[in-house]
Amino acid sequence: MKIRIRGNSIRVRLQKQELGHLLERNQVVEQTSIGSRTFYYAIESSDSAPTICATFNGEGILISAPREMVRNWAASEELSLYGEQPEPTGVLKILVEKDLKCIKPRSSPLWEDESDAYPNPNTSCGGTP
Repeated sequence: MKIRIRGNSIRVRLQKQELGHLLERNQVVEQTSIGSRTFYYAIESSDSAPTICATFNGEGILISAPREMVRNWAASEELSLYGEQPEPTGVLKILVEKDLKCIKPRSSPLWEDESDAYPNPNTSCGGTP
């Protein structure tokens, strides 16, 4: 699972196996250790979640989505789920996506393994072959 936080937006990308875990176990959790502390980020599907929402407890971020919404999304060709959450400082935008393979092959062995990513329906970036 990948996470991107930018301004008042959170984007999470799930590979095929991770989406399978979300369906089977109702949660996927990742963590990053920084010094002696650990930051976690997780996504869960829940019957009690009325819509896509996020919480932060000082140690990590939890994104919740309605279980039926996640099931329907996983079984479809749709690439993403989107939600907006009102906050005192504005609106938090939440995007959950199926992780797509990059269009251009990565030349560095330092890039992540994309073998479990979804096929990319695009053949070029921005119309440029």
